[in-house]
Amino acid sequence: MLTTVHLLIGAVIGKYVNNAWVIIIISILSHYVLDFIPHYSHQGFEKFRELGFAGIDKRLILIGIEPILGLILVIFLIYMNKERVFPMVLGSFFAWFPDLLTFISWKYLSYKYNINIFEKILPRPGNFLYNACNTLFGIFIQIVIAIVAIIALIFDFRFPR
Repeated sequence: MLTTVHLLIGAVIGKYVNNAWVIIIISILSHYVLDFIPHYSHQGFEKFRELGFAGIDKRLILIGIEPILGLILVIFLIYMNKERVFPMVLGSFFAWFPDLLTFISWKYLSYKYNINIFEKILPRPGNFLYNACNTLFGIFIQIVIAIVAIIALIFDFRFPR
């Protein structure tokens, strides 16, 4: 999934769940559930993975813009929910956290030391739990999930107590 979708879903979890530990657990699990859904996945990371920063090309630079724009969108939506800032930030961070581990693994472990520990224990590209679908359908799925998440962040669907 695109980083933006992971961040949005994590923010939704943070908005509607009241326990920090439950937010962390559900957010991490949501990452893998989202990656299991057929989705569009960036294809520009292979050169970076093999060559490090020397492998950066124009496509990777464009791919880098998506998480930045997604982060700006999520920050704006969190700002709209001022009473739930910390739980929403917590949810967003941990929904994205498995990708951070993968990036650290690619950059520091597999590139420099040829250690692929995270790829062995976490579902990543090429694993049966990671369901990349690089077609319009994969993009459509992510757009639908993002729209639903944005609606859940703009409006309050909690039941009154």
